[in-house]
Amino acid sequence: MSEEIRFTVNGKKRVVRAAQNTPLVYVLRNDLGLKGTRLGCGANQCGACHVLIDGQSVPSCDTPLWAAADKNVVTIEGLGT
Repeated sequence: MSEEIRFTVNGKKRVVRAAQNTPLVYVLRNDLGLKGTRLGCGANQCGACHVLIDGQSVPSCDTPLWAAADKNVVTIEGLGT
């Protein structure tokens, strides 16, 4: 069942409709078009998918969408801006 999730990505407020357990990496890449976050191993081993959530580095392949609700997410595209 999909739900509306609100969060901020690279300084922009976003709303997406997806299942709460959808991996964050899928939402970032497929729904928001942020291709800088890569899906490498899919098992939280390689670091290719890491993003910052409220300043903490987390593997977006292993982080469900609900964990980003009402939080600030920064991807590689948002660094240095």
